[in-house]
Amino acid sequence: MLLLVNVSANAEDLPIKAKLNNSKPTYANKYSIIKFFQEHVFYANRTDLSKFLKLYSPQYISNDGFNIESTTELFTDLWKQYSGIQYKNKVNSVAFYGDTAVVNVTENAVADISNDGKNGQLKSFVDVIYYLQRKGKSWIITGENVITEEIIVSWGDANSVAMYLEAPQLVSAGEEYSAKLFIAPPSGIFAIASISTEIVSYPQKQQKDVFKKFASDYSLERLFLANTQNTNEYVVASIGYSRPTMTQNSGFNMNLSGYACLIRRVNVVPKNNYIEIKHDDKEKK
Repeated sequence: MLLLVNVSANAEDLPIKAKLNNSKPTYANKYSIIKFFQEHVFYANRTDLSKFLKLYSPQYISNDGFNIESTTELFTDLWKQYSGIQYKNKVNSVAFYGDTAVVNVTENAVADISNDGKNGQLKSFVDVIYYLQRKGKSWIITGENVITEEIIVSWGDANSVAMYLEAPQLVSAGEEYSAKLFIAPPSGIFAIASISTEIVSYPQKQQKDVFKKFASDYSLERLFLANTQNTNEYVVASIGYSRPTMTQNSGFNMNLSGYACLIRRVNVVPKNNYIEIKHDDKEKK
């Protein structure tokens, strides 16, 4: 004898109810995200590495392949070199998916630097997607995807020069792309520059600079092939500035009076060998 039993359950008693509620963009959910990133920037500005890293999951991973161990070393070295660095952030958008959240954040950082008695600054501008997992009444960061990143380091005469580095934000692995540097130096200041690429790594591996003169419109361009190593990369422009001074023998001294380094992120999409394009060989009538 076969008995068929129809069992119905009240949705209020099932785990799905909590998942659906957590997915709603309620005030409480949004506020918990805002509060979380207020703590994130607070600990960063205090360079409190211990409390800062407690906001990250032990399984954290970034789109550059950085895990919690390499991220710990990166911030340890960064805050040792720029102990007075200050951050600002802005939460642009939040999407909830059960006990997870995807958050778009804009981050800016500023730090004072000095070189050979000349003052300068480091500035960074980042647009990033954070992936969060609910932890009690708060959150932890499980991953991040850096969309755009720009870093400017300058000192001396470079502080008074308008500079702009142009490079694509996204390219395919092995694709050729152009990077172009523009400057507008004041009268009496001479400049030479180099443009190179570096894959995102830790410690960062610097390429050898080959300095060249600018074109008549103070632009400099180079073509690159995106790497095929499944790694994002940076375009790096180094600029040296000098002011000619007369010597006793009616000659000129071209001492370095300023320097700038402009860095732009280029995200590299690996080649997908599993995408097939079907071609219709039949002639269209």
